[in-house]
Amino acid sequence: MSRVDLHLHSQASDGILTPTEVVRAVAKQGLTGFSLTDHDTVAGLDEAREEASRLGLDFLVGAELSANEPGRSVHVLAYGFDPAHPEMLEFFDDFRTDRIQRAEKMVQCLNEHGVELHMDAVMREAVGGLPTRAHLGRALVAEELVPNIHAAFRMWLARGKPAFVEKRPSPPAEVFGLVHRAGGVAVLAHPGRDYGEADIERYIQDGLDGIEILHPANGPSVRATLGRIVRKAELLRSGGSDWHGPGAGGGEPGSQRVPESWMRAIEQH
Repeated sequence: MSRVDLHLHSQASDGILTPTEVVRAVAKQGLTGFSLTDHDTVAGLDEAREEASRLGLDFLVGAELSANEPGRSVHVLAYGFDPAHPEMLEFFDDFRTDRIQRAEKMVQCLNEHGVELHMDAVMREAVGGLPTRAHLGRALVAEELVPNIHAAFRMWLARGKPAFVEKRPSPPAEVFGLVHRAGGVAVLAHPGRDYGEADIERYIQDGLDGIEILHPANGPSVRATLGRIVRKAELLRSGGSDWHGPGAGGGEPGSQRVPESWMRAIEQH
C-alpha cells in the first residue's frame, strides 16, 4: 500500500533540515506523498513543492497553526488552503511578530533568573526562521547552560516553568474558521498527547474537520478511541511522524504508515 507523511517540519520553523532535505528524506523512505507542516508559516512550501515535483512526489499544502485556550496550546494542522489568502497571510504576519516578541520575553525571563542567554544565540539556532521554544532549548544546550533540550524544557521552558511565555490569544474556533475561509481543512494535531474526548467533541462542534490518528504520541488505545470518534462524526483522518530532522524529535518519515488514501480524502474534501 502506498504511504504518505502529513506532519513534517523544516528550518522554516523548528526543524533542523531545509525543506529540500526534508523532501529528499521523504523520498528515501519510499513514500509517495507528504505535507510540510511548519509552525505558523508557509515560508518553506515553494521550495518543498519544487523538490517534490523534481522527485515525482505528491505534495499537499500544509502548516501547523497555533491556537490556544486558557492554560493550553491547541495545534491545528491546516491542509489544502491557499497560501496567498489575505487572512492567512495576516495570521502568519501576526504570529511572526508574536514569536519574536515571545522569544525576547523568554530570554529576558531567563536572564532575570541568572541564565545568561542572549537573543542572538537563539536566532542562530533558528537559521533564518521564526524562533520557537525549541530554538531557545537548543540555544541553551549550545551555550552549555543545560545538559540537553529535555532539561531546558523541564527546568525553564515548559508551561508553568519560569521562562514560559504564553502565545497571543488565538481561540481554536477562530483558527478553524480562518482555515475554511482560505479553502482548507482543519485537523487536530497529536490529540492523544494533549486532549481528552470531551475536548475533541467540543472542537468538532466548533468546526474541526479531522483528527491526526497516527502520531508517535498516540498509543493503540488512543488510536482506537480516535478512530471511533472519526467514524461517528464522519471526520477526515490524518497522520504523520512529526519529524523535525535527525535526532530532533518525532519518528522517521513514514514511520506512522499513513495510507495515501487519507491524503486523497483531504485533497477532495
